[in-house]
Amino acid sequence: MAAQSAGLWAISAGLAHNIQDDGQLLAQGLILYDALYSWATHLQAVKHTQSPTERLLLEVLHTYLQAGKRSGVRKPPSWVGELKEMIQDQIDTNLALSLTDLSQSLDVNPAYVSRTFARYFDDLSFGDYIRKLRIDKAVHLLETTTYTLTEIAYLTGFSDQSHFTRIFKKQMGQNPSEYRKQERKSKVDTKG
Repeated sequence: MAAQSAGLWAISAGLAHNIQDDGQLLAQGLILYDALYSWATHLQAVKHTQSPTERLLLEVLHTYLQAGKRSGVRKPPSWVGELKEMIQDQIDTNLALSLTDLSQSLDVNPAYVSRTFARYFDDLSFGDYIRKLRIDKAVHLLETTTYTLTEIAYLTGFSDQSHFTRIFKKQMGQNPSEYRKQERKSKVDTKG
C-alpha cells in the first residue's frame, strides 16, 4: 500500500522481463536493491528535486517569497500568475492522474470505474483518494526532510501552501507545522 510499492514492482517486473537467467537476475537485482536500501538508510533526508526545471522553479519561488517579505508588497506582480501556471503544469505532468486516461489504459468504461472506485479504494472517491496519497507523501516528507511547507506543498502536487495546509488539516486534524513539531518532540522524547 506504500506509494513506493508501484516503483519497486516496476523495477522487479522490468528486470524479470529483460533478464531470463535467474542467477543473472538475482545479481542485477541485488545491486539495484542494495542501492535503494543505501538511499533509504543514509540519503533519504538529502534535499533533491526531480529535474533542473523543478530546481529552477523552486529558486524563483523562493526569490519571490523573500522579495515579498522584504518589501511588504501585498499585490503580486503579473508574472506570478504565469509562474503559478508553470508550476501547476509541472505538478500536473508529474502528479495528476486522469480517471479517463486510466480507464482507457485499463480498457474499462470510465463511468463504471468512477461509479465503483470507492468500493475498492478505502471508500473514497478518485479525487479524495489522490488527495489522501498526496497527504501520505507530505507526512513522509514532514517526518524525514527539512523541506519548507511551501516546498512540500509543491512536491506533493498542491497549487499553494494554503491549499496544502487546508487539506492536511482536514485529513490529519492539525496543520502541517503542528504535525512536524509534534513528530520532532516525540522523537526527542523517545531518545531521552
